[in-house]
Amino acid sequence: MNLEEKRVFFAKRPNTTTINMAGKKFSLSNLSEEDRKNIMKRLAQKDEVLQSGILGILPGIKIDGKQVTKDNIHEFEIGSMKEKPKVVKKEELKEEIKEKPKEPENKKLTKKELESMTFKELKVIANSLGETGRSKVELINEILKKQ
Repeated sequence: MNLEEKRVFFAKRPNTTTINMAGKKFSLSNLSEEDRKNIMKRLAQKDEVLQSGILGILPGIKIDGKQVTKDNIHEFEIGSMKEKPKVVKKEELKEEIKEKPKEPENKKLTKKELESMTFKELKVIANSLGETGRSKVELINEILKKQ
């Protein structure tokens, strides 16, 4: 468009302003708050999406038939995301296993007591007696023999 065509075009439109930035970028944040609101209102008159955005409605987002807005978005948050599960590191687990009180060596364990223990507990007791095994039954038999 040449200068004369611009004058004719903008003469037809009321309250128009031409901004010549000479190749620089234009940012609304550089304007005053009042000018920003006026520009956004004028743009919203022409665009439905922008108009709903100014009202706080998130365009195109409906959950269970309800329109999501900035006021009711907290209703749609997932409860599990609020509470994060506790992450346990391997080192902490090793420390917990080491901290368990060991059975006194002079106390003899019965077969029922040994059967009620977990495999890891049996491994700890068998290691203290110098035995290794790959199954729970083997460990119980070796522990009973060593006692």
